[in-house]
Formats: sequence, C-alpha cells, structure tokens
Amino acid sequence: MKETNVAKAQERRVTTRVDCCYPVECEFDGSRFPGSITNMGLGGMRLLCEKELDRDTTLQINSHEPGWGSLAARVVWSRPRSEGSDDFETGLIYRDGLEELDNSWVKAALQHLGFESSSLYERRRTLRATTSLDAQLAVAGRPYPCIMRDLGLGGALVETPSQILGIQDRAAVTLEVNLPDKQILFARVVYSRLLPSGHQQHGLCFDPDRHNQALARLVEGYLEALHS
Repeated sequence: MKETNVAKAQERRVTTRVDCCYPVECEFDGSRFPGSITNMGLGGMRLLCEKELDRDTTLQINSHEPGWGSLAARVVWSRPRSEGSDDFETGLIYRDGLEELDNSWVKAALQHLGFESSSLYERRRTLRATTSLDAQLAVAGRPYPCIMRDLGLGGALVETPSQILGIQDRAAVTLEVNLPDKQILFARVVYSRLLPSGHQQHGLCFDPDRHNQALARLVEGYLEALHS
C-alpha cells in the first residue's frame, strides 16, 4: 500500500506540460518519418505526424538538436487530428524512468522552453483563458484581423472571419494583442481548420524563447486579473 501511495504521489507531481512546436524524427521498425511534438512534459508528450500508430508500439524519438540524441516512447493512443484529416495525434509515455530522463533531450528541451529545473516536477498551473479579444494575425507579413478565442502560456486559438489561403502548419506568424499596451507574440501554426460559418480557426504555439514567454506571461497576468 505504501509503495502505491508513493507512486501515485509521484505521478501527480509529474504533470507540468508545455504546448510547443518541436520538430522531431521518429524511428519505428526500421523506417523513419518526421513529426512535431505539440505538448511535452516529464510525464509524456503528444506527437503530430502523418501515421496512425498502434497502441503499445515503441518509437525512438530523435531530436534535431546536435548531441541531444533520442529516447524511447510507447504509444498510449492515436487518432486523427480532426475528421477527414491526414494527420494523426498520438499520446506517448516514456519507456524509461525519471532517472534516464534527467539525461535526455526532453529535459533539455523543457529548460530551453523556459522551465527551470525546480519547476519541472510541479503540478500544471498554466492558465488557459477563454477570451473574445480583438487581435491581428500576420502571415508572411500580411495582417489579418482575428478574434482570440483562448490564450495560455503555451499558445492561443484565434479565429479569422475568412479563410487564409495557403497557410501551412508550422508557418511562422506574429500575433498582435491590443491590451493596455500592445503585445506582439511570435508563434507557429499547429493547425488550421475551416468552420461551417466560413470562418477559420488557427491553433498557435508560441516560440520557445524567454523573451516571448515573458510577453505571454504579461498577457496571462492581465487575463487572470480580468477573471478574478
């Protein structure tokens, strides 16, 4: 009983996650294919790729950063990103324990994304606030008015009144938010979907640098004050 309680306590602690757009290369059964990690933590990660993977399949996930190596992860679930989509989201848990993760590229990547070592084992506290804020999305230098539907430290969901033709996953964009002071956040497109109304929604993840994360925290603080 004591061991079970310890395991559950440890599981509750390892809940810090961050939304991201982290390109990786996956290796399975002698073949390699590209993917993007869209959510990452010490408990597991979510993979976006063009393959639907069987449950309990073990993959080698390779970082593109020089010298960061690879790690083994097991498939927990896999499903299409949306109805009719050619892309699949896959939930992964790490095959090895936390001791091995201490020397893996996952911990290095999380620290690169702005997490300090002391916060990696904290419970998830990231605010994800529902909003209806006017904003402006710039794609390839061209501005598009939009409504921000939700916002968190890792990313945002925005909606444009019409379709942006040619927008691609992982496209670099900027998001201008008109709060008391104008904030410009640098992001990449995780997905875009056309709504029955003709509007288009775009899932964004913020670029993983400290300056951009600091801006996101300012926006979050303002939204938290509005909702308190």
